Amino acid sequence: MSCDAFEKLVALDAGADLTPAEAARLGAHLEACARCRDLVRGIGESQAALKALAEDAPNEEALALWRRGLLARIDSQPPRRALGWGWAWAAAAAMALVAFLAVPRKAPPLPTPAPLARLTPAAVLPAPQPPAPVVHRRPRHRRAPAPVPGPLLVKLETSDPNVVIYWIVEGKGN
Repeated sequence: MSCDAFEKLVALDAGADLTPAEAARLGAHLEACARCRDLVRGIGESQAALKALAEDAPNEEALALWRRGLLARIDSQPPRRALGWGWAWAAAAAMALVAFLAVPRKAPPLPTPAPLARLTPAAVLPAPQPPAPVVHRRPRHRRAPAPVPGPLLVKLETSDPNVVIYWIVEGKGN
C-alpha cells in the first residue's frame, strides 16, 4: 500500500485519535517506511514547539511596560487638525466641477441638408381608379336556437376563492 494512504493515519496518531486496530496497522507500516517515520517525527516536533509556546505566558510587567511605551509614543505625536488640506482640495474640486457644468457650451453646427430632387412630368402618378362596387348579400336562413328546457344556472368564479357569483337565466319560453 502507498504512503499516501497512511498520511491520514499519521495525522490522527499525532492527536491520539486512532483506534487500536488502526494504530497496529500504522505501527507495522512505520517499521518498513522511513518516509512515514520522518513525517511522524516532524509532526511530533511541531506539536512540542506549539506546546512550549503555549506554556510561555507573557510577563505582566513586560506587557505593562510595553503598553506605557506605546501610549507615550501616541501622546508625543502632534495632534492632527480635524479639517486639513484634504478637505480644502475636495471642496476646490467640487467647485471646479460645478463651474464646469454651469458654463453653457456651444451647440455643434447642424449638417446642411442635401438638395431636394426636382419633380419632372414623368414622375407624376397615374390617376386613381374608382373603387370596385360593393355587393351586399342577404344572409341565408338560420335555424332558431333550441329552447332551453328550464332555467340555466351560470357560475362565475373570481380571483378571490371566497367570492362566487351565480346567475339564474330563464329561457324565452319560460
